[in-house]
Amino acid sequence: MKLFFKNLSSDKIKVFENYFYLTIIQGLNYLLPFLVVPFLVRHLGISNFGLVSFAQALMVFFIIFTDFGFNTTATREIARLHSEGKDLSPLFFNVLWSRIALVIIGFLILLIITFSFDKFYKNQSLYLISYGVVVGQAIFPVWFFQGIEKMKFITVINVVAKVIFTVLIFIYVDNSNDFILVPVFNSTGFIIAGLLSLLISFKTVSWKRPDFKGSKIFYIESFQMFVSSLSTSLVTSLNVFLLGIFGGDFLVGIYSSFEKLILAAKNMFIPIYQALYPFMSRQSITGIHRYMKKILPGVVLLGFSIVAVFYFLSESILYFLYKEKVILEYTYLFKIMSIIALISGLHMMFNVLYAPATRQFKLLMWIMISAGVFNLILSLSIVPIYKIQGTVLSVVITELFLLVLCTIFYVRDVKKATLNT
Repeated sequence: MKLFFKNLSSDKIKVFENYFYLTIIQGLNYLLPFLVVPFLVRHLGISNFGLVSFAQALMVFFIIFTDFGFNTTATREIARLHSEGKDLSPLFFNVLWSRIALVIIGFLILLIITFSFDKFYKNQSLYLISYGVVVGQAIFPVWFFQGIEKMKFITVINVVAKVIFTVLIFIYVDNSNDFILVPVFNSTGFIIAGLLSLLISFKTVSWKRPDFKGSKIFYIESFQMFVSSLSTSLVTSLNVFLLGIFGGDFLVGIYSSFEKLILAAKNMFIPIYQALYPFMSRQSITGIHRYMKKILPGVVLLGFSIVAVFYFLSESILYFLYKEKVILEYTYLFKIMSIIALISGLHMMFNVLYAPATRQFKLLMWIMISAGVFNLILSLSIVPIYKIQGTVLSVVITELFLLVLCTIFYVRDVKKATLNT
């Protein structure tokens, strides 16, 4: 092993180190749903589990709003400034204060929503407490640690917070009336993790007065990433949201019990892309294309493996985890959804890694807008009629549509780079 690392450049060693720590985080993201989700389904009941999942889906929109694309653009800028030995403090506080301001605005919007609509008002406390996750995510400077390529800090904090949250769930959640404890524990874990990581980051930076006017280009690029992320949520979280509106909490519970497993599988690709992103951002376009070719076979192999396991062992997996006959009645939908693991792994190569590394934020924005609008139209057309079946169909078709778009633009870039060499 030592000989292996000895033959690698310091940049590549950093990639492997960050990949290791990010794998631990995503490993937890993969493992915990297999522990927590079945427990919640059995103890809360499918309908209350659906209600909690519906609130979580709503919070995704606020997380994206408060992030404002900074997790991508700030990571890239921190990585660049760090490699050049420049002061990271001005950018750090620009991003931090911007996110805090967005958290306040977002909470005011949430208050308006919960007071204006009966569906939200009757469970207002659930949504307001769930907003703690948004606060925790906003103050957690993952973009900073990823940019300076020191993922060990956030790994330790994430592990501790998630394990504590999981233990509290198992100890205190006992019946359907305890559903409110889920966002309480979840929000508390995220906020504590955010505060601890913030304190650690303060050891690296020093107080600087924010200079918003001098960062105009940075904020424009961040806005483009924000629109892309918001459009992404129209491909993912929107489906749970619409199913909750048209199908009710019970069907949301069924769908979410599948979606959590698919999401956990999708998360297996993220550490690869996050670990490579700072490294790829420093490469020439030729170098980026070379590394993309090297990554592709592994992504395809991993994706096919996940799909095969979920498809052929679906009934066994669902029975082992949930032990609910009503969930097993929808096994065929879970089999259809399993293909998302492969499709997402492939289009994320473009969306999460390639386009940000090549600074094609505007293109990525329009790709995600196209996919988001496509999914919105498709979902509004079939979900009110076919409920959960329409939701699954809409998600799979949209994921394929997104992969086609990403493939077209990537092939175009490769051809353009070939002609210029």
